Amino acid sequence: MKIRRVQSHPRFAGFCEFFREHPEYFKPWSGIFFRFQTIEFATPGQVLSGHGAGQHGGRWNPPGLPTLYGSTTDTTALAECKANDRYYGVVTTTPRLLVAVTASLPRMIDLTERTTRRRLGVTLDELAAEDWRKLLYVGQESLPQAIGRAVAATGGSGLMVHSAAIPRGVNVVIFPGNGGELTLVEGEKLAKLEN
Repeated sequence: MKIRRVQSHPRFAGFCEFFREHPEYFKPWSGIFFRFQTIEFATPGQVLSGHGAGQHGGRWNPPGLPTLYGSTTDTTALAECKANDRYYGVVTTTPRLLVAVTASLPRMIDLTERTTRRRLGVTLDELAAEDWRKLLYVGQESLPQAIGRAVAATGGSGLMVHSAAIPRGVNVVIFPGNGGELTLVEGEKLAKLEN
């Protein structure tokens, strides 16, 4: 799908203002997250770049903002990697690798916390209500994309968010250009794919 220029969400500026005025909502997060990676883009640099989501857009980022998506469990990562299949009613048979990434991120916004969502003025229902793919197709930024872009614009490392694919699943949304450390577990094995 060819994405046209995306029109900014009307709440984007307000989200930026909130994050600038309330730096206390940015917290460090360290842990391991998982993602399923297509074999064509499985080298360490490709896995950690966020280029694919940056090129096409995703639930929490408009096109043009490199973003790395992962999940705190491998089962949630599997459900998330099949999201497009469910949406478009297809079955992808392309081989994929499960990769684990250790992360140490200094400035994360945790939207799994009710207090943070309340202060930001959004609800779980609002975040789940929009069809971000349809909005992107017609050139509009969704509410979650506006929040993600505002976090990135104010120097945030990323977000912790509820999975749309699995109840109680948690996803990690990372903006690789905004600091922190990301290391592929056994990345040296994936580096061999470059040869």
